[in-house]
Amino acid sequence: MNTYDRVYLSPHLDDAVLSCGGAIWQQVQAGERVLVVTVFAGAPAPDTPLSPFAEELHARWGRVADAAAVRQEEDGAALALLGAKAAHWPYPDCIYRQTPAGHFPYASEEALWGEVHPAEHGLVAELAARLAALPQRRDGMVYGPLGVGHHVDHRIVRQAAEASGHPLTYYEDFPYAQDQRAVQLALAQVRAQARLVLLCEEALASKIAAIACYRSQLGTFWPGEAEMATSVRTFAERTGGGVPAERYWKFHP
Repeated sequence: MNTYDRVYLSPHLDDAVLSCGGAIWQQVQAGERVLVVTVFAGAPAPDTPLSPFAEELHARWGRVADAAAVRQEEDGAALALLGAKAAHWPYPDCIYRQTPAGHFPYASEEALWGEVHPAEHGLVAELAARLAALPQRRDGMVYGPLGVGHHVDHRIVRQAAEASGHPLTYYEDFPYAQDQRAVQLALAQVRAQARLVLLCEEALASKIAAIACYRSQLGTFWPGEAEMATSVRTFAERTGGGVPAERYWKFHP
């Protein structure tokens, strides 16, 4: 089994690149092996009904029948550009998941930012067990989402990562981290120390180019590619106090 120096846990097929693309590129350039594990990368079973909300999102993304496959292709292209390895786990995005009774617990925009449904507690435990077996080096680092923005899938991955036993480094979920209040909310009730990773110009440009690979998702956050590039650069420079950077966090007892 291949082992990796750095393992990034991405809730969806874009989150790690959106938040950590610059650091990933620099680590690969330094000769490190980097793996990005997307937890909720699976497609719903062909005979599974979709909620009206999921159908609306498919229409927004421009492809209805094979949305998960399209997003996996985009992620593969983005990570190939950065030089990282992609691992796509089969768990479907929250918009597709159902309770044992057949209900859709996340069937609206508002539900995405609400509480994790009680029926998903078993999913957290299952993911934690699987994350515990990640193929990272003994002295490697595992990065997980801070959960900025309160998206249910981001918080499920954070909870599972924390239960896996791995020492974690947390990343700020972009673009939600543009709201500093949301960052502070995600850090509530923990003692945390920040660490800046300064990005060279080529790293920042590579991050922007990788994000542009997620064509189906750009319209969710920006009117177009130029606006995305401006937003990513502005946030990176704000994070580094004028020098492009990404910010990471370690928790302390």
